[in-house]
Parts: sequence; C-alpha cells; structure tokens
Amino acid sequence: MTMALGQWALRGYGMMVAEDRDGFVGRLGFFHPQNAPDPLLVYAIASRAWGRGYATEGVKAVVDWMIATHRPDRIIGNIDPQNTASVRVAEKLGAKRIGTTKWADALLDAWVFHAEQRRPS
Repeated sequence: MTMALGQWALRGYGMMVAEDRDGFVGRLGFFHPQNAPDPLLVYAIASRAWGRGYATEGVKAVVDWMIATHRPDRIIGNIDPQNTASVRVAEKLGAKRIGTTKWADALLDAWVFHAEQRRPS
C-alpha cells in the first residue's frame, strides 16, 4: 500500500481501482520503478469479470489518461505469453511486442504502447 501511495505522491500516477455495480472488478494503473525509463502498465481483473471487456476498456482509459496528463514517450506492459487474454488486450489497443524481460523470476513478453500514436491531436 505504501508503495502504491508513494507512486501517486512522487509521480502523480499509480494504481486505481475498477468497480461495477456489483463491486470490485480489479486494479489497474502504473508502477514506475525508480531507475526505469518508462512507466509500467499493470492490471489485474477479478475472475468474476473476465470476458466482459473490463480489461480492454480499463486499460484504454488509463493509457489515454496517462498520455493526456503526463505525456510519456512510451508505456511498457509486461505480459506472460501464456496469458492470451492480456495479449489480445495489448493487440487491440495497438501495443507492439518488443522482446522479453525477466520480472520476479518469470520470463515475460515486453509490449510497448507508443504514446505518439494515441495522443489526441
């Protein structure tokens, strides 16, 4: 919790909660490690909400908000290649796979959201 609140205090962005009329749907937002050049998109959707479009709509909303308010050059998302639903979300939103990365002892695909492509004119 302290780390999540610290992101907001230090960077002006961090994690957010998603809810629907039945309550908690998930969390999504950004984590930006101290020495990392780019913010990291992070989200987790509760299993009761899978397949309902919450990930696609939520990720689009937070990415659009991040670009409009903070104007990063790019946003990185690390996805387990076996998580085909998250891969589809990234593809739908125009992200491109740029390689792999090791995170918490897991080999993940690194995806980049290019802010220039999504900035409103």
